[in-house]
Amino acid sequence: MAGKKVDAMNDIIESKARTVALDAILTKKEWFDMITAAKDSRDQIIMSLGVLGLRASEIGACRREWVDQVQMTIHLPTGATKRSKGRIVPFGKFRIVRDVVAAFFVLEKSVDLTRIAVFQRVKRMASRAGLLHPVTPHGLRATGCCWMAQAGFNANALREHFGWKALETAEHYLETSGQSAMRAMNELGENIL
Repeated sequence: MAGKKVDAMNDIIESKARTVALDAILTKKEWFDMITAAKDSRDQIIMSLGVLGLRASEIGACRREWVDQVQMTIHLPTGATKRSKGRIVPFGKFRIVRDVVAAFFVLEKSVDLTRIAVFQRVKRMASRAGLLHPVTPHGLRATGCCWMAQAGFNANALREHFGWKALETAEHYLETSGQSAMRAMNELGENIL
């Protein structure tokens, strides 16, 4: 695609060259701009849990007792997840998220927001950060998924982390990230010409 610059290790795609399909995915700069625009620790935890892959309702319901600071995981119970299927979401290697989660749950027992309140806070942070494209809690989830796909997560790891029933959903994000094509080019590209 002419005029579009892709840097898989840093950004999905420059914000100037967005398409409708990629509007939900934030660049790393946009994510940092939004978390910097956070008004309080609840805004920061929303950004952190969102990019970890929690849904808006899961973010709003997240409680201190679900967070294992030693194992660096969040244990989402069956009653708090879509289709009532609990899951464990690791966060330990995601340094900024780890720090926000640790600090928030030392002071607070829960996020204690409705799904709608989470959505509204995300919209306000995007506005304060000066983002001109739509940003939603689901977009934070999609962003985290693409970043993890770029980092090398395979389809099964993505499916388990994000709590999807179908492997095809994870495969979609792998395709969106372009990671498979980049790996193939790095491994086999010299054989083309």
